[in-house]
This record gives sequence, C-alpha cells and structure tokens, in this order.
Amino acid sequence: MTRACLWITLSYCSLSSAIVAEELWVGKVCPVTYQQQTLGVLVFSEAWYHSSRQQASYIPRDNATGVGLEIHLFANRLGELELANQAQCNQYRMLQIRTTNRRLLGDERRAQIDAPASFVEPFYDAFPLEHGAGVHQTPADTLDKPWNEPPTRASTLAIYDTPFVSDALGKEGQDIMVEFETCVVCQRDQSYDTILSCGRWGYSREYLDENTGWAEPEFHGTECLNSPSPHYQETVSLSEEFPYSYWLDWR
Repeated sequence: MTRACLWITLSYCSLSSAIVAEELWVGKVCPVTYQQQTLGVLVFSEAWYHSSRQQASYIPRDNATGVGLEIHLFANRLGELELANQAQCNQYRMLQIRTTNRRLLGDERRAQIDAPASFVEPFYDAFPLEHGAGVHQTPADTLDKPWNEPPTRASTLAIYDTPFVSDALGKEGQDIMVEFETCVVCQRDQSYDTILSCGRWGYSREYLDENTGWAEPEFHGTECLNSPSPHYQETVSLSEEFPYSYWLDWR
C-alpha cells in the first residue's frame, strides 16, 4: 500500500504506508481556473481524525468526533502575483461555507460562511483561524494534527481546518452530516473580486442507537468544482454578517 505525497516543488512521489509527518499527504488535486486559463492547483490533503480536537491520527479512533484537512493553493506562472498574474489579483484568499444538519447554536444557520461573525471580511485565512502563506510552519497547536511537531509547508496560501461535531449536537435517530465548499478568491484592490475554483468535502457520523450514540466520522472525499456551486453562491449572497463590500458583486 502506498500514499501519494506532494513536495513543495509540485513534483510527486510515492512512499510506503508509514506516515511521514513532514510531507503533505495528498487526497485530491483540483485545478484553479480563470477564463479557461489554469492559474494553479488547490490541493486537499488526506483527511485525519480527532476527538474534539485531541488525539489526532490518520486512523479514526472509536471516540473520534471530527476530521482534519490541510488545503493549499499552489499558483503556477500564470497565477503567481509577481509573474503573469492573468486574473490581475492583488491577493488570493480562501472562502469556505459549511452546511450541516446538526443542532444549531445561537444565530447559526444550516448553511453559512465558515468564519466568525466578528470578522470584517468573510475569509478563512485570517487570525485566529489556522492558515499560512509562502514558506510557513503549520499551526502550533498539534493536538488536532497528525504530527508531533509543526512541519514546514510552502504554498501560495493554506488553511488548516479541524471541524468536529460532539454527540451533544446530534439529533437522535439521524446521522450527523457536515459538508464544506472551499473556494479560492481573487481579491482586487481597484475592482471587484472573483470567486475562482473550489473543492467540496465533508463527513458524516452514523447514528447507532440511543445507548451508543454516533459512530466515528466517515470522510466522504473531495469533489473538484470549476466554479462555486449554486448552493455556495446562494449561501454567500444571503449572508449578512460581514460588512465586506465586494462580496455583493460576486457572480
């Protein structure tokens, strides 16, 4: 059994099944396009599992409640801001929505932008959410990551997401379902932003019975999308939490 790994130079290699924490273990590679030109790739790692952001590993434990994923944008020569920059971006950002059937807390909605309502902008790549750009170390919190020490990554932009749903938020008799759609945004200082390509991923926890509750998460894999789905566009359009002016003109 082998796993694929992606070096920071975007060359591929094959290693044994032993986990090498320093490497980016690739689950899916999605092209990022603008006006039929490929600007780079959006790389989704293999999923790992954790118990309420602790005890993370690539093999799910019986008490696992969530998954983890690192998502990297690697721009090519057409996409690099300092090179061809075909889309005339000033910056790349990550905008993610979350859809779930779990019990909702406070002002949460079934489908919403996956960022704190206190943010000025709706993007995931902002403090205190876990992210990085260029040559960077992965987040210092390793309890919900499948490595002991933060390895170094090198990508145009990266986010590190470790969602989970505890049994307390499950609806009795129903499987817990969580789905994300993660898109690259071309942010421009002097004109409107453009949402580029995306990846859709998620997981579920099977309901077993009233005594046992829910099983460990099952990751559903990642689907590449050339453009944001109608559900994504509707979710962003209906969101009123963020005073970010450009989003109203995203098409």
